[in-house]
Amino acid sequence: MSGPVGPLAPSSAGGAAPTYRLGVVQIAAPVLGGLLVGTVLAYVLVAASGGRMTAGELWACVSAAMLASVVVPVLPPHYRVQLSEDFLVLHGGRRRDIAWRDITGVEVRKTAGVRTVVVHMSDGRRIPLRAPMSLLDRRFDDKVQVLMDWWTAHRSGTDRV
Repeated sequence: MSGPVGPLAPSSAGGAAPTYRLGVVQIAAPVLGGLLVGTVLAYVLVAASGGRMTAGELWACVSAAMLASVVVPVLPPHYRVQLSEDFLVLHGGRRRDIAWRDITGVEVRKTAGVRTVVVHMSDGRRIPLRAPMSLLDRRFDDKVQVLMDWWTAHRSGTDRV
């Protein structure tokens, strides 16, 4: 859950460009929740089919879910979003530079109670950003405001604030 401590001016001189990445808990919580729901579903399906799941088998499923929630967050690639003078830079499996002038809008979208940022491109594409994300992040609104301020200040391609 990194990012700026507070809202930064879009042209903050000498300051490092903000970088947003998901925190370990933000990655682990959905993984653990999904795996636990899958374990419960497997248990219900086994019970509904007339079979039995032993306590050892159930413990193995729950242990695998907990282990995965610890291991998955530390596996590469570490996705992050970086703001630069000329580009919105997406890092993940590969680096992708999106020129500010090619972005026509920035939208906050809510899905299943979690807010994320979607970038609208001049060619009609919509690119959802994995970070910042509101799940377990009290500074999400500040991060979105900084992102929008940078886009507003840099979208013309030539004007700098």
